[in-house]
Amino acid sequence: MESLWITVEAEACPVPLFDLPESPDYMLSNAPLAQALAQVRFPLIASFETMAGIAPLQDALRSRFPYMEQQRVQELSFVVGPAGPAAGPAADSVTWNLTNDDGLTAVIGAGTATLSAGTSYTGVEDFAAVFEELLAALLKVGVPRCDRLGVRYLSIAEDLPGEPCSWKRWFRGEVLGWAGSEIVPDDALVSSLTQTRLSHAPVDDLAGPPADVQAAIRHGSVPKDTAVPGIPPLQVEHPSFLLDLDVFVEGHQPFDVDSLLEGFQLFHTQIDRFFYWSLTEEGKTHFGLEVRS
Repeated sequence: MESLWITVEAEACPVPLFDLPESPDYMLSNAPLAQALAQVRFPLIASFETMAGIAPLQDALRSRFPYMEQQRVQELSFVVGPAGPAAGPAADSVTWNLTNDDGLTAVIGAGTATLSAGTSYTGVEDFAAVFEELLAALLKVGVPRCDRLGVRYLSIAEDLPGEPCSWKRWFRGEVLGWAGSEIVPDDALVSSLTQTRLSHAPVDDLAGPPADVQAAIRHGSVPKDTAVPGIPPLQVEHPSFLLDLDVFVEGHQPFDVDSLLEGFQLFHTQIDRFFYWSLTEEGKTHFGLEVRS
């Protein structure tokens, strides 16, 4: 099994995230979206790791997420001394998975809350409405501040049966890079993954967030059985082209539901704009792109 964390990373200069025209209001009938995520991080609330401490939040979200499961993850620490690194004490980290019959998941930890949708994703309006409910519930139980707000859309475009690297026809050459060009035979390409980091001050069309708006863009060819970090983690079932768009801000801001929701919409607009630009005309047809009136 291959891991996506083996990447080539390029640090970009501080220029606008995407110097692109606005995209139209569009929908995809055959979207390659594998996972949509919206996350807030906040100062640690120790009681969230206990049954009694999470109960008020579960009650506030019960109508939307009627089911809850506990997850324990063992975290190992390492101490570096004269004899070299040695394993330190282990500690359990507790998270809670709140789910419903619509395929949505809210994962709550001592300092994070993440809304996740996979194939159940029905559109940004519905997703934003549930995220608003999650934010309102967190505010209700006393979360005082947001330290990080992030929006991530992860797409996996699978090869057509019997047509290796068919995704080369669906994405622009700038996104494919040299590994996706004609100089590399389709049957020779095993994998190629690139990560680019961007940062821009919160001004002009990015105004509003409390600090620089950042983006991590990962894209490239991934083979079958590649492990993709996500919430929950994903595994690629067929050779595919991965396009992982993550826009976020790290900075203290009051836990105001309206402001955080505005940030979500702002970041989603940047992601939407990039994905629309990334497609060729054949890609728009393949993914069933329709511009809404």
